[in-house]
Amino acid sequence: MEYDTILSDYLGEFGRFQKLTVFGLAILATPVGMHVMAMAFLGAVPEHHCQLPGDAAAATPPHLAALPGDLAPTWLEYMHTLNHSIPLELDGNGEWTHSKCERYSHNITAGDLDPLPHNRSKLQCTEGWVYDKTIYSSSVVTEFDLVCDRAWLRELAQAMYMLGVSFGAMFSGALSDRFGRRPVLLGCLVLLLIFGVSTAFATHYVIFVILRFFVGAVAVGLYYAVFVLGMEVLGQSKRTMYGMVVTLFLVAGYIGLGVFAYLTRDWVKLQLAISVPVTVFLTYYWFALESPRWLLANGRTEEAREVIDRAAKINGVEIPEKVYELMNDNVHINRDDCSYEKVQRVYNVLDLVRTPNMRKNTFIVAFSWFVCTAAYYGLSLGSAELPGDPYLNYILSSCTEIIAILVAWATMDRWGRKPPTIASLILAGLSCGATAGVPKELWMVSTGLAMVGRFGVSVAFDILPLYSAEIFPTVVRNMGIGAVSMLARAGGILAPFVTLLGKSWAPLPLVIFGIMCFLDGVAILAMPETLGVPLPDTLEEAENLGSTLAQTVDKVVPDPAEEKTEVLDIVTSV
Repeated sequence: MEYDTILSDYLGEFGRFQKLTVFGLAILATPVGMHVMAMAFLGAVPEHHCQLPGDAAAATPPHLAALPGDLAPTWLEYMHTLNHSIPLELDGNGEWTHSKCERYSHNITAGDLDPLPHNRSKLQCTEGWVYDKTIYSSSVVTEFDLVCDRAWLRELAQAMYMLGVSFGAMFSGALSDRFGRRPVLLGCLVLLLIFGVSTAFATHYVIFVILRFFVGAVAVGLYYAVFVLGMEVLGQSKRTMYGMVVTLFLVAGYIGLGVFAYLTRDWVKLQLAISVPVTVFLTYYWFALESPRWLLANGRTEEAREVIDRAAKINGVEIPEKVYELMNDNVHINRDDCSYEKVQRVYNVLDLVRTPNMRKNTFIVAFSWFVCTAAYYGLSLGSAELPGDPYLNYILSSCTEIIAILVAWATMDRWGRKPPTIASLILAGLSCGATAGVPKELWMVSTGLAMVGRFGVSVAFDILPLYSAEIFPTVVRNMGIGAVSMLARAGGILAPFVTLLGKSWAPLPLVIFGIMCFLDGVAILAMPETLGVPLPDTLEEAENLGSTLAQTVDKVVPDPAEEKTEVLDIVTSV
């Protein structure tokens, strides 16, 4: 007897045990969300200028420069007092502003006969920098001076985090299949606490980057363990709901990060605020159960029985002894099937591009994963740098994801996978591209357009995993999702460096993301619709996907809910 039958006939698909499992596992996505977007505030770049030698007053931030009883000057007013010390230059918006990376070779004094700026040479910031602490008390940028010619090191820190995500995704999946879901989940919790707290006490940039790499690796390992363990405990009818709940808790982590950042305004305190609460989840050692599906798949029937008995006790039901006898018989049958499968054909990555239609679909899906990931992280991490209050912008932008999740799940089953994906990507492309024509004075408009762009990308990002898994045939589905997900992580690694282009022209990063999204939306026009279409099992069926002949063959179309949950199992396992 299979676990699904035990759930539906005896244990119950959504009893008290399953409800506790949904909440207890999904909430673990919250600290993951905080760490994913942490660089939006850990790496915040405040206003700054060169430290002036021999002038202590110049080193005083504007919020400390006021006399008792006086209002502190704004940063702009403060900079006007340095007109003879800091040169002017054109910024990314084409406006004159004080240089952040140069100073005049000497200061003007009352005895200077020629105070004209053009008669004086300029120097780099050899004495360091002075930072505006009005909004951010400190960040890793101010801690390690990651500005000017060292600005790329800030983006490298986020790129290394995404590289850690890539390694964590590969190794955590293998460890989870080898040793079980529960050990990986508990191990990732412990390591996330250790590496997260250690990051707050990093005294050197290299140490900070290395620790962020490991935080990314264990965070994604925790997220995958949460997703897979929950999917395997629940019945088919509730897995789609569980996937949505986990994603909502992930977004709750994004929003929580913005709240903590606003309250702390210090990178050390913020890092501790998102890391220390993981201590509470170490109590899962006494509560978290192993996946009964994994136990049965590995022939550990006695342990599976213990888990099922405990779940039955919580649900207030009893499992007949005959059920366990049938369960043992099913394990032996599965072992015989595995022996037979070993003699079947072995497929490789070339099968993804061997035939014309499969090749076209594979390239478009791969391009879509790359674009969506790059645009998603670029817009998400950049939301704190939009004009206006950085904390409010970030929180509001994160809230749009809640709407995006609900829109994605409401439209994909009603209108199909293809139309909402195309519409959302084109919306994101037009919104981001339109920021190029918005004057600097209308910063609220450009900020709103950027948020609409993030909303569009989020909708596409929520639909794409399911849509992609329905494109690839069963024989190479895991391989296909694994290949395109690697390209997706490449997009996440490159996204932070695109933001550096904003130094030459402020809207350029948004325009680049907008063009990519628009082209992706157009490319998906060539993809077939998969709603209501049986999952392709063979390469031949995938090659004919979307053709009239392929949709009229005598096949029993499975229930859409069962089909979707089957694909979600595949996506989350990858």
